[in-house]
Amino acid sequence: MSDDSKKVSPREPTKREATAIKEAAAFYLDRPERHAVLIAPPEPGKPMRIGPEHSDDAGYILTRQKTFGSSSDDFARHNEGWLSAVVRYPGREFPNETELNAGLAAVGAVEPQSELEAMLAVQMAGTHELAMSMLTRAKSGPIDQAERYGNLATKFLRTYTTQMETLAKLRRGGEQTVRVEHVHVYQGGQAIVGQVTQVGGQHRGALENGHQAHALTGTATYALPAGAPMLRQDTGGAGMPIARGEREEAVPNARRGRRKRSAEG
Repeated sequence: MSDDSKKVSPREPTKREATAIKEAAAFYLDRPERHAVLIAPPEPGKPMRIGPEHSDDAGYILTRQKTFGSSSDDFARHNEGWLSAVVRYPGREFPNETELNAGLAAVGAVEPQSELEAMLAVQMAGTHELAMSMLTRAKSGPIDQAERYGNLATKFLRTYTTQMETLAKLRRGGEQTVRVEHVHVYQGGQAIVGQVTQVGGQHRGALENGHQAHALTGTATYALPAGAPMLRQDTGGAGMPIARGEREEAVPNARRGRRKRSAEG
């Protein structure tokens, strides 16, 4: 009997593997079902045809609209087309189901709440595909090719980060409020207490020292400059300065003065 004819029976999962499988099943059931499609075998000269994996056509349209954050199915289908174009493997006219459904899952993970967020989600999916493609090319060639494609990958990865930040800013309305709850003062610096509201990268009400705004986050700790006097009770009894070198006199009683003038009147 040849080795090729031998069948290897898979072993049973270990206790740790069984626990991991159970946790994975709970995670899977807790996650939302993503919009997915079936792609009909393309016919020469005809556009790609996609459809639902189930028999509920109306439900398929609704989940597609929800995936792209819009009540317009035209908008959803149009952006599904753009997504199809950017996720397909280079050299192919149409994506396969794995590529397109992976892209749809990525857009669905963003959970767009508007058409603007949906367009940004599609761009993010495309940027990710390009970055990974450049990284793949960078590792499969000589050093000059690695440098060229590596630089492109870096640009795409930075773009992706910017897109993530733009999405976060869009969802918070462009405004961020940071409050300081505790301030500790030590010798050697300044104590700053206040609230900073950041709008579009600018600080409103920022406390300044030397014309430089301080962004306050969380619990702030600042110190007093070295040699700076600390606030304390005045034990020397320092009073008001005496004008023209005159001696110290008691301040006249205003009420007594009014009574005297009334008597004279």
